[in-house]
Amino acid sequence: MSLAQLLQELDAKTAARIALATRPRVQRAWEVLRSTGRSLADWQDDTPPPALPITDCTAMVMHSPKEWLEPRIRQRFDIMVTPGALEEVEAMRPHYDPSLSSCKAIGVPELMGYVSGLLTLDQAREQASIATRRYAKRQRSWFRSRMKDWVTIQSGAVSQ
Repeated sequence: MSLAQLLQELDAKTAARIALATRPRVQRAWEVLRSTGRSLADWQDDTPPPALPITDCTAMVMHSPKEWLEPRIRQRFDIMVTPGALEEVEAMRPHYDPSLSSCKAIGVPELMGYVSGLLTLDQAREQASIATRRYAKRQRSWFRSRMKDWVTIQSGAVSQ
């Protein structure tokens, strides 16, 4: 379905709140409407405020140094593969569509490349690790821009 088609089905209230040129946001709003019968704006309007206002608490954000995070990213991939991720990806292979959000999750394209014979497991691990590092970098940037007044807690000091 094209972006224009998705936009046609959105309600005006939701369309006014989201970045209409950003396909993932438009698609998510469309998916919410399609699967629940309610607009994303209605869901947002019905969401109560936080139980504790930010002004009444100490807001904290965790910062993990890259050198601490890198080995854990690689370890995460191996842990994911061990209990059955390869079998799960193999089972979804006939339904795999790289344009679907569910098929874009970190690890899915990489493991699909492996089970399809396009990548070795080491190549899949490396590509998934790169994707995870990029995701972590986007998170750090988001934290810096949205949580600049929060107390930063340095994590990674304790070895595991």
